Amino acid sequence: MKPILNRIVPQVCKLPDPYLLANGVEMNAIPLQTELVAISIMFGGGQWVQNKKLQADYAVNLINAGTENMSARMITQKLDYYGVRFTSGASLSFSYVSLTCLKRNLVYVLPILCDIINNPQYEQQQLDNAIEEGLVAWQMSNQKVAQVAKRNFYKCLLGEEHPGAQFPDENDYLSVTREDLLDYHSKYLNLSNAVLYVTGIVDDELNTLLNSTVGAIKCDTPKMLVLPTEKIASFPNRRVDDELKVPSVQSGIRLGKVLPDCNHEDYPALLLTSVVLGGYFGSRLMSNIRERLGYTYGIGSTFYRIPNNNILIIATETADEYTEPCIEEIKKEIEALRTNLVDEEELNKARNYMLGQFCRTTETSLSLSLLLMTLRTSGRSLNAFLDEQKKVLEVTPEDLQRVALKYLDVNSMMVSVVTGAKEGGA
Repeated sequence: MKPILNRIVPQVCKLPDPYLLANGVEMNAIPLQTELVAISIMFGGGQWVQNKKLQADYAVNLINAGTENMSARMITQKLDYYGVRFTSGASLSFSYVSLTCLKRNLVYVLPILCDIINNPQYEQQQLDNAIEEGLVAWQMSNQKVAQVAKRNFYKCLLGEEHPGAQFPDENDYLSVTREDLLDYHSKYLNLSNAVLYVTGIVDDELNTLLNSTVGAIKCDTPKMLVLPTEKIASFPNRRVDDELKVPSVQSGIRLGKVLPDCNHEDYPALLLTSVVLGGYFGSRLMSNIRERLGYTYGIGSTFYRIPNNNILIIATETADEYTEPCIEEIKKEIEALRTNLVDEEELNKARNYMLGQFCRTTETSLSLSLLLMTLRTSGRSLNAFLDEQKKVLEVTPEDLQRVALKYLDVNSMMVSVVTGAKEGGA
């Protein structure tokens, strides 16, 4: 007799109400009993609002490349001395900077953070080094069928003008200037467009310190930027084929479509359907196309979230001779979800995997902060997220078949295939 498993839905302690710093910036406390404190500042906009490609990425990732008071090297040395982990990044809908250190060191570290946020200089040498590294990475990615298939997929699915399909080329790297970064910083990387997340032991002492540092920075009345809605282009041709200029032993395949966003009532069932299809090692795509047929080493399906929508994307690489059979098998597995009910045992495995992944999103201070940032940009609360996990437990085989029939028509999906150069080619 199989043991009965008690599923664990992600648990997060009740978060206190937001607190306004002296300058009006919203601060959200995430109480954890640890001497490590993580401070994340989220800025609205991200890549969605940049004027040119790479502007948001470099403006955020090089924000600590020198200030009016400290060189980039001096900043690095000081942060290292106080044991600070400093991270930054830009997504489609938001940007962030985050630091983690011992609470007792914050009195020395927060003034440095404020200087970084308020007075970045973007040293030219640091920018030149970043562009050089970026160009090398771009040149390497141009020789990979997987990367080119992904770019073609998004460009054809969303339209080349859509913010979610803006992939840089060599000219974009060479045209980024220090002035571009300063311009993006002045418009978006300021506390008037920011929300603060603080994880750790948040007490009166820490609040006082935050008010005397971050809260002392003058800013306009804080109001998080609302992203404009971008129209998704419609293409009658649902397949795009491409060939690299270099040989490759494999072809890159991407297949998928635009689906409703995370606020839609069908989202929990759609998410679970994606997991059953190709979301983990025991999924249907892996069991059939990898394990049974041996067409590929790995294959999976996932959701790529863009403002106002989700994109289901199925990704794999396979030998050229298996390209068309592989695509047909993917379509067969999708059709099977539309025509046959998933049995309870398979559904339970997918549920358990999903709940494990959900738990991982709340296991560290930075992952929890990133979760809250992502929820905010999609108009969702933490309670709504936790309720969503409970709804996953209630999804039935009939629900999966219903959403598969409603959304997963293979004839409505975009297919992108990229092969290597043939013998005798360029």
